[in-house]
Amino acid sequence: MNKSHGVKLAFFSESSTRMRIFRFSRVKVALLSVLLIALLSLVTYSAGRIIAYRYVNTAMSDVLQENRDLRLNLDNISERLLDISQDLDQLTSSDDQLRIQADIPRIDNEMREVGIGGALVTSIGLDDEDELVRKLVLDIDKIEREIRLQRQSFGEIEKQLSERENLLRHTPSIRPLGGGYISSPFGQRRDPFTRQWRQHNGIDFSQERGTPIFATADGVVVHAKRMHGLGKVVVIDHGYGFKTNYGHMSAFSVAKGSRVTRGQKIGEVGNTGRSTGPHLHYEVHVDGQAVNPIDYFFEGYADLTKIE
Repeated sequence: MNKSHGVKLAFFSESSTRMRIFRFSRVKVALLSVLLIALLSLVTYSAGRIIAYRYVNTAMSDVLQENRDLRLNLDNISERLLDISQDLDQLTSSDDQLRIQADIPRIDNEMREVGIGGALVTSIGLDDEDELVRKLVLDIDKIEREIRLQRQSFGEIEKQLSERENLLRHTPSIRPLGGGYISSPFGQRRDPFTRQWRQHNGIDFSQERGTPIFATADGVVVHAKRMHGLGKVVVIDHGYGFKTNYGHMSAFSVAKGSRVTRGQKIGEVGNTGRSTGPHLHYEVHVDGQAVNPIDYFFEGYADLTKIE
């Protein structure tokens, strides 16, 4: 009779010469193998789950921390944008004041809204970060356009103020000499030589010969020569329609084509031409029309009580 084949395991003990033999049938060996494989699979699966859980947990922790940092950054950006917006509001107020000083129209609120548009995010929530980021991008775009509009406005103001400053520098505004007195005013008077009434297109300052004569505004000398009646004359073109004439001088300190500034010496009082004594004949012309120079003495007003 044939016996089924199996597996024999022999064990020897160090303290004994006896040998113990264990017999396992093929069925038992197969079951043990399956059990061992199942156990190893379970251990491997469990270890993998533990490792994966720890990895995912660490990754999730990093993601959550990054998310918290992102939200914090969004809060900081929103606060900074709000501060910038408040600074721009102050610039807008200053812009309005400067436009008044420059005598140009203010930018009305409707025009500013059309030019800027949008609305600032004043608080950051935690519900929808994509929407918050979109709003922040819109706010940044709004601020950029507002800065662009303000830059253009300040450029316009600067240009206008510069033009006004230039106009003021070229507007006759001071007495052409120091001291003395007005011996003949602007308007109708008796000619000192013919004793007939005629128009006097300037004012005469009686003063000692050699007294310095000054340009009353910035400009360019268009004449520095002797002319009939007025003797030695300097004529200055100040631009903006202004010209001034200085007659009966004894000497020139400038020549034709010279650029002069207000208060610069251009010559000296004399008695040249049709003159009864040392004096300066001073005229102001606006767009070719002679006007009363007294109206252009914004500093050092003439003492009208000394008119003869």
